[in-house]
Amino acid sequence: MTYQDLMQFANGYADSKVLLVANELGVFTALGKTKRTSDEMARACRSDREGMRLLLNALTGLELVHQQAGKYWSTTLARKFLDAHSPTAITNLLWLLNHHWANWTDMAQVIKKGRQGWAPITKSPDFRRRLALAMEERSLILAPPTIRTCRMPHGATTFFDLAGGSGAYAIALAQRYPTLTGVIIDQSVSVAKRLIMQRKLEHRLSVRRGDVFTVPLPHDSDVALVANIFHDFNVQENRTLLRRIREALRPGGKVFIVEFFLDDTGTKPADAAVFSLLMYAFTDTGRSYGWTEVEEWLKAEGFGRLRRHPISGSIGTLEATRL
Repeated sequence: MTYQDLMQFANGYADSKVLLVANELGVFTALGKTKRTSDEMARACRSDREGMRLLLNALTGLELVHQQAGKYWSTTLARKFLDAHSPTAITNLLWLLNHHWANWTDMAQVIKKGRQGWAPITKSPDFRRRLALAMEERSLILAPPTIRTCRMPHGATTFFDLAGGSGAYAIALAQRYPTLTGVIIDQSVSVAKRLIMQRKLEHRLSVRRGDVFTVPLPHDSDVALVANIFHDFNVQENRTLLRRIREALRPGGKVFIVEFFLDDTGTKPADAAVFSLLMYAFTDTGRSYGWTEVEEWLKAEGFGRLRRHPISGSIGTLEATRL
């Protein structure tokens, strides 16, 4: 690493915040497929004229916006992912990343004083709804390749998706395996209900609202999906979830755990280690875990035939069979 690389690390937050602020103000949605002046954009986004002009110039410098003859328009990439009207928009995901900004801003104090736990706002219905939308947008890219790694046990017909959120993984699984029926379990199920109806899967997918530690799980299921939930909890809590999952699976049934997995040093991949620090500030007890660490839990809780399936960077699927 060079001095220039070090300074790029140090200043990287500024570029990130330009994007997140533009998303918060609805800049790319207001631009849509049109060309507009900075004054027109200021009116559309109810913003100060000078501030909007400087923001648009910064976005142009970052190659998210084009500018010519006093007019601005979105790049192809921005129209695809940053316009809320696009079917592939990630505007809710960027909203979540902007929410995490406060976690990073306060990180030094959190490390000094210890965990602060879940912020009260995270328990509100609106936050949970937008969180589910953010996870659905994130899953647009990740769910299909993840599900392709999931090899169903012989004769599988039923599954449940624990803490399934928007139901993106359950929907992808149902679309890939037409004989499966499933239940999406989460504290907030409104987004999942809507997406199930949009995909016309009401006859095969249902929802169950409840806490993952207490809600009844479908008995004698063939498959359990557990995507992006272990990083919210500590070791004891996750082993409790694995015991509940094992009790709900039939012998020979499988669990598929999707997570940010670390190596045995706990330091690589770097994004998983950084994410672990964020979970320290954001959750009561969560962090990232290593492949080997989770495999040890599975063996201790009566699972075997473990298989690792790397998906993208630090994200992978850990497959296990109830013995």
